[in-house]
Amino acid sequence: MISAASPAPRTTTWSVNYWQWTPTWGDAVAGTETLVAALKPSYLRVGGYNNDANVPDPFDEAQIDAMVAYARAVGAEPILQVPVLGDTAGAQPTAQTAADMVTYTNVTKKYGIKYFAIGNEPDVYADQATASAPSRPGYTAADVCTTLATFVAAMKGVDPSIKIVGPDLAYRYQANNGNYDWLTPILQGCGNLLDVVSIHRYPFEAKQSTASGAQNDAAAFRQVIASVRGIMDRTGQAGKPLALTEMNVAYDATTCVLGASPGTVGAALWMLDQLGTAIQLGLWTSAVWDISDTDEWSLGLIGLPPGHVPRPPYYAYQLFADHFGPTVLDVSSAPAGVNVYASRNAAADGTQIVYANWNSADVGVEVEVTGLAAAPTPARFRLPAQSVGAIEVPDTGPAQAWAYGEPERAAAVGPRAVAPGTGPAAPVDGGSDSGAGRAVGTNCPKDGGVVCPQTPVTSAAITTGGLNTAGGVTYGSGVNGWGSYSYAAPGQTAPTGMVTSDGNGLHVQGGFVPPVNAAANYVGFGLYETNSSECLDATAYTGVQFDFSGSLGGCFLSFGANFSGDLTPADDPGHGACQGTDSTCYNPSADVTAQATGGGDAGAVTVKVPFSKLAGGSPIATFDPRTLVTIQWQLSARAGGADAGGCAADFTVANVAFY
Repeated sequence: MISAASPAPRTTTWSVNYWQWTPTWGDAVAGTETLVAALKPSYLRVGGYNNDANVPDPFDEAQIDAMVAYARAVGAEPILQVPVLGDTAGAQPTAQTAADMVTYTNVTKKYGIKYFAIGNEPDVYADQATASAPSRPGYTAADVCTTLATFVAAMKGVDPSIKIVGPDLAYRYQANNGNYDWLTPILQGCGNLLDVVSIHRYPFEAKQSTASGAQNDAAAFRQVIASVRGIMDRTGQAGKPLALTEMNVAYDATTCVLGASPGTVGAALWMLDQLGTAIQLGLWTSAVWDISDTDEWSLGLIGLPPGHVPRPPYYAYQLFADHFGPTVLDVSSAPAGVNVYASRNAAADGTQIVYANWNSADVGVEVEVTGLAAAPTPARFRLPAQSVGAIEVPDTGPAQAWAYGEPERAAAVGPRAVAPGTGPAAPVDGGSDSGAGRAVGTNCPKDGGVVCPQTPVTSAAITTGGLNTAGGVTYGSGVNGWGSYSYAAPGQTAPTGMVTSDGNGLHVQGGFVPPVNAAANYVGFGLYETNSSECLDATAYTGVQFDFSGSLGGCFLSFGANFSGDLTPADDPGHGACQGTDSTCYNPSADVTAQATGGGDAGAVTVKVPFSKLAGGSPIATFDPRTLVTIQWQLSARAGGADAGGCAADFTVANVAFY
């Protein structure tokens, strides 16, 4: 149900990042002008680490000229970053370096560039050391303001009309979180120098970019923006635009293609939700990283030359460019698993809708538009499974719909028409030998099948008859026996576990001492069934429950379970079937922090974790209760990353059992 009763002007645009321009890397952007122009990007952000450090090739005046020509060809306004890490000669940039760039663009060449940024992701400068471009060790939020003050003064001394976009933080904009909140001191100290506040957002590591995680990310995105706007309000900067000058579903590369890895249809659904949510939140712009790059990364909207085949997320952009108008409408209802973003077209004679159908099956919809002088005829379509698409409902006349999903990706074609009242069009032969983007499951370790005999669970109770032995904690006996193990990330200490006095529980102590590296933000304690040749078949049960008491001491807590398909033979020769390594074979889990603490570290509470809620495993995202091997409780620090604050948990899980 779409309501046109309270239309609102759309204040948000979409943009792209100009990367891989370097000759050393083959200049992936040349030749993409026509494809990018079709997306109608408002801004072309010209920045990132390579421009900030001027590696592997200098972004010199010739490159500026090429960039401006590209920007004009695609119809986008540049946001030009001046360097802080290294200038074109390899020296430390100064305010004069920044002023010279403005002089060249706006005085010598008269390009009239309106927007400039200063540096890229200063909150991670200390982590970026390379032989060719030294980092800035010890660089702080206060140093950001020092740099801005001198650079902006010099730049506006050349052209007072320019606008400054920043501070382009990587992720240290977490309100009230110590060293993970650089945004507050920057806006307090020099927010007056910024015309547009900007941050970057990559919600997942590539190995965590599952479809279920990506589907739930829109809610997390809203929370992030609400938090950032809270910082802007408290620092007196609430009236300024807020932008995402870099964004993508993941920030790194992986060989195993998961359900929402960059370049997949799942990434297209995430991208459509990202753009639609940004519109609803009124952001200034959202700029995807990037235009074109290698298939290994697949962060770019478009594949490498010479083919320059559009990848699935390209079509999320195109759907907004072709089917979203200047006026935003309210969506009062939509089917479960279908996210809808609605607008009125420029002529004000039709309603335009873009959608993301996350469901694994087709979904029938009836689109009704209310709030107009005369209601259009309801439009009926079947939205293809796991697809992005658009529906146009004119005030008079027949509606139209288009869809893009896995059949289109495999055929390397764009969105295709969906006939009213029917399912998607039949698959067609496409224009690429291997399809567009990446297919889910490519290069992933395969589930080797069930390699262990399956023994049905004969007792629901797990933590009974507990003993503290020289070999660790044990519970039960025989087919109902459980042993224990603990583990920790490099540089951290594994938790300790002891049986409670009544023998029915497990007392766990563990935590983190800063700094906590983001890639090593985990410690855990687990129980394994002791029959070395068999797996437990827990299909008769819904999940696992336990009574939690004690304190998490600022840590996060997740509950996970290993099963044969996500466990390597190297880790467990008797049970593992996943032919890979620990980086590609790992168990699904669920965050139980809120359930365990009830909003605070107090009281005993029963936590129930359905098997259906365990997600994020690899290569199989969800839990298979036929071949259960272990259960575990894993801690992580609330501020994952270098210099994170520590946390110390001291808690008990008792009466652990299947239910």
